[in-house]
Amino acid sequence: MANHQQALWLGIATTAVPRQGRGARPGAHYRRIARAARRHGLRVCLFDPGRQADWSRLSAFAPVDPDRPDGDWEPVSLRFPDVVYENVYVHLAVKGYSAPLRAEAHRRGVPLFNPMLPGKWQMIRFLQRAQLDHLAPETEALTTAEALWRALERWRTVYVKPSGGYGGVNVHRLELLGRDRVRARADRRFGRVRNWERVMDRPHLATFVRSLRGRYLVQRGLRLLRVGGRKVDFRVVLHRDHQGEWQLIGVVPKLAAPDGVVTNIIAGGERWTLERLVSAAKREGKEVPVESLVRAAQTIAEALSRRYPTLGLVGFDMAVEEDGSVRMIEMNPKPARSLLDRPMLEKLAACQAGFARWLTRR
Repeated sequence: MANHQQALWLGIATTAVPRQGRGARPGAHYRRIARAARRHGLRVCLFDPGRQADWSRLSAFAPVDPDRPDGDWEPVSLRFPDVVYENVYVHLAVKGYSAPLRAEAHRRGVPLFNPMLPGKWQMIRFLQRAQLDHLAPETEALTTAEALWRALERWRTVYVKPSGGYGGVNVHRLELLGRDRVRARADRRFGRVRNWERVMDRPHLATFVRSLRGRYLVQRGLRLLRVGGRKVDFRVVLHRDHQGEWQLIGVVPKLAAPDGVVTNIIAGGERWTLERLVSAAKREGKEVPVESLVRAAQTIAEALSRRYPTLGLVGFDMAVEEDGSVRMIEMNPKPARSLLDRPMLEKLAACQAGFARWLTRR
């Protein structure tokens, strides 16, 4: 127990803590982080922030032998960690599941990554203040049906999306047709995965706007690069390293289903490798400006980390328009690891452990 208390601990907050006793092991990525952490003199424990009765005595789960994280793990009782990686599922995080943990870490002066980041509308405002709004599509707050109609007249195609949404839920594509009619389409509406489509006149458009709950945005519909007739965007994942510097983890192309609204895998999108996408685009006489995509993502990440010093991980959905220009569609503060291949995951774990150690030295 003394060794437990004297060690320098990286606590990973997650609901994916094994419930079994000694001998159970957590998921592969947590073991990767634990392996990488040893190179930085850190020990790793997992804990569920929603199941802590007393923050002074953490109920956690850690490797029996810190040098063999692929071996047995066991329940342990620990002091509060020296650094915390908050990795609770996004749908729980937005509902405040980790709020008590964040408050306790703040009270103790313990660095916690990642911090809560702005929603889509606040992100647009942040980019405007940072003079980086040229890297995002033209965006307005959804106010009235009349304002939405004017946006349709200006841009012909718009996306209406919730400011705090995720997973492509309630993202609608609206296209202006002739004779005062609008086609609206969504892949995931109110949590259900289905192809929802309506053709509306102006009175029905007003009813549609009234049906939306919460803050919504209106964005110009980007003229996305198409490969094989399918729209493409790019998940660009970045993480800071043991020196606090941003490193590229990977670029993952996502192709929408034919006539799909979003590229999310759950909504019918498909993951390709970057090499496959670049090759397929080249056969169609199209270039993929990979360096420009990464440079734009890094520019935004650097601006964000100046505002949020413990920001360590971001995933940007980036677009290439038909004219070659690059735009950020949206930011994902908890990008899904399922999109990453094995080398990307190894690099991610190394950066997560290194960044945790860097935070303890600040």
